Amino acid sequence: MNENKQLTDNRKLTLLAEFKSFYQDGKETDLDRLDRIYTQDIEFHDPIHKIQGILALKSYIKSLYAKSEKIEFEYTDEVNSENCASIAWLMHFQHPSIANGKAISLRGNTLIRFTDRIYYQEDFYDLGAMIYQHVPVLGKLVQFVNSRLRP
Repeated sequence: MNENKQLTDNRKLTLLAEFKSFYQDGKETDLDRLDRIYTQDIEFHDPIHKIQGILALKSYIKSLYAKSEKIEFEYTDEVNSENCASIAWLMHFQHPSIANGKAISLRGNTLIRFTDRIYYQEDFYDLGAMIYQHVPVLGKLVQFVNSRLRP
């Protein structure tokens, strides 16, 4: 095997492990770790946010962890190629404003694109399952709509 290719594979595996480790910890950790994981111009998307740049991402993560009582990720599957990876996960979280502060589990998937660090990340999850179903009046409406769509 080509030595440069092996180094690239080793760096990719290290990057993916470091990425998963940061979020798996379940608590705000050293945000400076993100400089080793992401490029300065990281582009981040999820159903609610569109964030550009490492400073904005650090601010978002800091705020997210400060407002939540618990955020933990359990990784369930992973597929990767040379410069792209898709990671399936189960997030366990508690937020005082959602579901009366009870723990919620949510399935999702993260798509990342990278060179030596991640320059693009997009998280996919069901916003209804995360938030809307747990808001008293709106939750009943979402449940009603869902029941009407079932065969």
